Amino acid sequence: MSLKEKLILIKENGYQAPHDTFQLIQEMMVNIGSLDAQLRDDLIYTTLSNWIPDNTLTVRELEQLLPVVLDKKHLLFRLGETHTDSVFTRSFSMLVIPLLLMRHRESPYLSSEHIHQIKENVFYNVQKERDYRGYDEEKGWAHAIAHAADALDELAQCSELDKTDLLTILDLVYEKMTVTDRVYSDGEDERIVKSIISVLNRKILSQTYIEQWIQRFGDVEKVDADLCPTIEHTLYKIEQVYYS
Repeated sequence: MSLKEKLILIKENGYQAPHDTFQLIQEMMVNIGSLDAQLRDDLIYTTLSNWIPDNTLTVRELEQLLPVVLDKKHLLFRLGETHTDSVFTRSFSMLVIPLLLMRHRESPYLSSEHIHQIKENVFYNVQKERDYRGYDEEKGWAHAIAHAADALDELAQCSELDKTDLLTILDLVYEKMTVTDRVYSDGEDERIVKSIISVLNRKILSQTYIEQWIQRFGDVEKVDADLCPTIEHTLYKIEQVYYS
């Protein structure tokens, strides 16, 4: 029976885990960048999203899975390429990381060294990722930036990350939001905003720094003067939410 057939049966059975769960997960990781969108997205990712957060895997199994997700065959696979199929492996490996972090935040199992490894590899991936495609009509979702934003969102919520880490997240967001060869049109912006909100909700960064970060996106003098009162009123409402 093929991996796809196995996962279809598991889905039909309400994601009940088989006796060889971890062996099956290893097979899923080998195929996580499959060009079959149904296998990659609807079956592999969705199965992992059911099993990892709900304690199907033991801590030992999660610890064994982590270095696989982060290695050069997965998260860092041919990093820097554009418009090649390697993006699917990187992007869907990235999407496993929020699952691992959600499990950790509910019931801590990752050491500080593990968190550091995740953080450094995610930051490196985001910095070097150059494939900005969202949806591919032939092969389905690539969504490397959206999936990276999901990982940054979860990382920002981890108490193990300090002020320097949160500043790095905002710097990475700035870099990816100001690329000139891509207009994000597949929901990336909303997911990026979630990571920013998670940074703000930590209440670690000063309002002054946040204001300076916002100002980096453009010179306020370029804004139509008639719009300034509306912009100021809106920013004040945001400030009340995050700094009151």
